[in-house]
Amino acid sequence: MAITAKPDSSRSNAKGGFDYKIRVADLDDAEALFHFGRELLSETDFFLRIPVERASSIDEMRMIIHRFQELPRHLLLNAWKGNFPVGEAVIMGGELERNRYTATVGVGVLQEHTGKKLGRTLMEGLEHFAHHAGIHRLELTVMSHNARALRLYEQMQYRVEGMRKESLHVNGSYVDEFAMSKLLGDKP
Repeated sequence: MAITAKPDSSRSNAKGGFDYKIRVADLDDAEALFHFGRELLSETDFFLRIPVERASSIDEMRMIIHRFQELPRHLLLNAWKGNFPVGEAVIMGGELERNRYTATVGVGVLQEHTGKKLGRTLMEGLEHFAHHAGIHRLELTVMSHNARALRLYEQMQYRVEGMRKESLHVNGSYVDEFAMSKLLGDKP
């Protein structure tokens, strides 16, 4: 069983108008997360996957959630508004002896819910989990023209390690990605 993230938490914006719950994905969330994933990936071209490359069915989404629950140093964390997921963050720790202290992270929030610090809150949840899972290094890639994500990652102390020239092919054009990482301290 994977280590859990910090306890469920709620967040309100400064105006008090929107309440969100951040929690670890559960098998019962499969249907909602399946539909959320399709919506999220269809809103922007900034993700590696296109909608049909996520989960092909609710049952497959359930298997993905189960896999995240089973693997140590893996976590699927979601932001919910009522009964609807509106954001997601994943951490996938290395599974081999030599890369077990490194994890790949990713985050996405539905456009209607951006600007409410959900991306930051989800990333902070991943970092909390990483500390308790003994992960030392977090890494990610981000398309070079995704200014909003770059700003968030830089504010969270991720550093650009290099450019992956023309590493993706999006809508008929090659796109560069930045490789970024963050080294975590020894204490949570």
